[in-house]
Amino acid sequence: MHYNRILGIIFTLILAIGIIIHAAEAEEPLTISTSSDIYYLGDFIVVFGSVQTVFENVPVTIKIVQDANVVQIAQIDVAQDGTFVKSFNASGPFWVNQGTYQISVQYATLTAETTFEFFSQVVDKTSAAFPVNIPNSGTFEVGYTIRGGEVNNMSMDQNRNSLLIETAMNSNGNLILKLPRESFDAQKSDGVDDTFIILISKENNEAENFTQVEYKEIGTGSDYRTIRIPLEEGDKFVDVIGTHIIPEFGSIVIIILVVAISSVIIISKSRFSVRYN
Repeated sequence: MHYNRILGIIFTLILAIGIIIHAAEAEEPLTISTSSDIYYLGDFIVVFGSVQTVFENVPVTIKIVQDANVVQIAQIDVAQDGTFVKSFNASGPFWVNQGTYQISVQYATLTAETTFEFFSQVVDKTSAAFPVNIPNSGTFEVGYTIRGGEVNNMSMDQNRNSLLIETAMNSNGNLILKLPRESFDAQKSDGVDDTFIILISKENNEAENFTQVEYKEIGTGSDYRTIRIPLEEGDKFVDVIGTHIIPEFGSIVIIILVVAISSVIIISKSRFSVRYN
């Protein structure tokens, strides 16, 4: 009996340890994020995160490092709900080298890391929404943010399922596009997101002058896809090729018109029958 009781206690302890380990693995004890993954000289880098367990009078230490050199460091308190946030200004004598910077966070014995890209040139930023015309189909708006230049025009080519953007880039920068799914998207036949094809030209919009470049998808939702395209000084045209554009309103308008006329005829006949029968 005594032997069985000991076995029961051991089994209970093993089970409890297993549950604790599983719970620890299911939740990240320390998380860290930034407001963006690319910054320019003068930008504010917002670092935020959370901890699962809050220790009294224990601050979070945040370090920004580049090539083993500490660029900035700060210690901040953790809120009662376990969250923390700190803003760093990317300016000063240590913000000189372009490249990948690392953010290291330490809280008690916990650590976490993330990275971002930094560019030392000061680049103006413009944000707006551009109305894009589709022949016989009205318009839809594409939200954009551009650094290092301007967006002069956007137009659709339904035959190629593409969005052609005319730019004037006076320095290296990037173009962020917020593309509405219902109007312009890239998907496979089973509804799974496909990649866009991004082509850039420094000359004109002739096919032979375009070169394909990589882009990064920085936001995906049910209504929009947000992508960032790197641009260089002198880039003039950006061609974003998807898989489909909103159907032309022409055929839809005809269907609606037919339905409307049919409804009017039916209603007129009904009124005529009631009045004269």
